[in-house]
Amino acid sequence: MTPYERLMAEQWPTGRFGRDAPVQRRPLPPLPVRPPERRPIRPWTPEEQAQHFAELEAALSTWQDPTPAANRKREYHRVHACRAAGPRHLRLVPPHAQDSRRPGAEVA
Repeated sequence: MTPYERLMAEQWPTGRFGRDAPVQRRPLPPLPVRPPERRPIRPWTPEEQAQHFAELEAALSTWQDPTPAANRKREYHRVHACRAAGPRHLRLVPPHAQDSRRPGAEVA
């Protein structure tokens, strides 16, 4: 008899396949041992913070992504930064009192 036939032969299907006792499961593994308490961390002095910041800044300021995609992005931004340097999209608008296009505007 197949397991399916045994399950279907039960009056009330319980998943035990005709056995009286439930399936024995393996015991759970023991919980891990808690690590020892850590000692408190000493705060950095301002001199240590300045030294650490200087080291990070020196390492990060000279690094460049050497991939071709990064080179294309750098070239794109270099070209478009030159174009955006001038205020080509701005135009001067006369003050409200001198605007002759608006009806009712009076020159003072």
